[in-house]
Amino acid sequence: FLVCCVAAGAAAVAIWSVWRGRGRKPRKLLVSEPSLTALEEKYLRHAYKSTFISGGAGSYKARLEKEFAAMCGCEYGIATANGTVAINLALHATGMERGVGDEIIVPSMTYVATAAAVVDAGGVPVFADCDELGLICPRAVEKAITARTKGIIVVHLYGHIADMDPLLAIAKKHGIPVIEDAAEAHGALYKGKPAGSFGDVATFSFYANKVMSTGEGGIVVTKSKELHKRMVYLRGHAMSPDRRFWHTEVGFNYRLSNLLCAVGVAQLERFAELFHGRQRVIKAYAAALEGFKGVGINIRHGWCQPSPWLACVWLPEGCGAALRDDICADLEDLGIETRPFFYPVHTMPPYINYKFHSADGVPVSETNTVKVAQRGFNIPTSVGLSRAEVAFVSRSVRQVLAKHIAECLRQCSPTTLSEERMGEKMACVNWQCMPPPKQKATCKVNGYLTS
Repeated sequence: FLVCCVAAGAAAVAIWSVWRGRGRKPRKLLVSEPSLTALEEKYLRHAYKSTFISGGAGSYKARLEKEFAAMCGCEYGIATANGTVAINLALHATGMERGVGDEIIVPSMTYVATAAAVVDAGGVPVFADCDELGLICPRAVEKAITARTKGIIVVHLYGHIADMDPLLAIAKKHGIPVIEDAAEAHGALYKGKPAGSFGDVATFSFYANKVMSTGEGGIVVTKSKELHKRMVYLRGHAMSPDRRFWHTEVGFNYRLSNLLCAVGVAQLERFAELFHGRQRVIKAYAAALEGFKGVGINIRHGWCQPSPWLACVWLPEGCGAALRDDICADLEDLGIETRPFFYPVHTMPPYINYKFHSADGVPVSETNTVKVAQRGFNIPTSVGLSRAEVAFVSRSVRQVLAKHIAECLRQCSPTTLSEERMGEKMACVNWQCMPPPKQKATCKVNGYLTS
């Protein structure tokens, strides 16, 4: 009798739960959410109780700067209020002067902060075209260089490191400093070396949607003792190290609170978990969606092991922004947040009068920058996504793609060709899986690897 009563009670609770939940919408799956645990709370409380809550001092500030720089293969780190002012600080430290027409070459295929930092620092952004994966093109950079060029900002877009060897060679040839905008590339590798270890300086963002986060925040890393000293000086209002409250030039308050640095140290201790957690999500999407209706997931060059910042869905070449936006709208209706690839910065109202350089002199409408911007969107990539939620997103994307993309494929069926890119021979095979001899099939889209 007792067993029957317990069973009946359990059934009643289950029925009540189902009834009570009727009509409820499932939680919206966001593109990216931070992962915060008891460790972040513990360190935050400790920093709070220490009373070192500003960005002027504190053990967590010192730890974050030292340990993050070491992860990037650098000796020095300078924590900043966000990733945008990190770029601004790097520009001033590497010799750009305000208001004299100094030009900084930047990709147009980037988040707007890259160009905004240049303008805010008093420089002139000069936009360069990208390659087929949205990474700044060395040949376009070479064409953009003038006597006024005072720097090149190389953006590692969506966690994928740009082709640094030819870019560094160009910079060395012309005596121009290189700033890596690695805001999205924590832990990425280029030919086995970490993002942040290539330029004169490199900047990272710790915004809430990044692989590791402090909510708001950023950091500059460098191997140069002189540049480190210069940036620490400028970050603290350019106060003389020998005479307190005496300022010899215009400086800034770009410091990051020791409270937020405490969160950053906890995230850094958990970095492998955060990195591989996002990687797990992206690999699951690739397994479920790769090649379906001609789609690629986080396509990459062979030289790079990208950071798994966001899952990137690449539509077949020729599918325009209108189709992409229709797909995203349908996914939003299903409770799946999306975001389009970045819009070309040179097409936005504040930047339309700045110069844009393509590698081959093609019309702007036919440049890789414009094509890449129209082809992709991001889907949820948070560490906290359950397997069921990842499966739901995968099924939903397949359903929506099946609805929208068939007509696009009929209109723009690609052809197979071969070409040599960046000194690397790659068979440019469209929308096929190429199994290397006696190995597991490796998916490629237009000759590029996928995560």
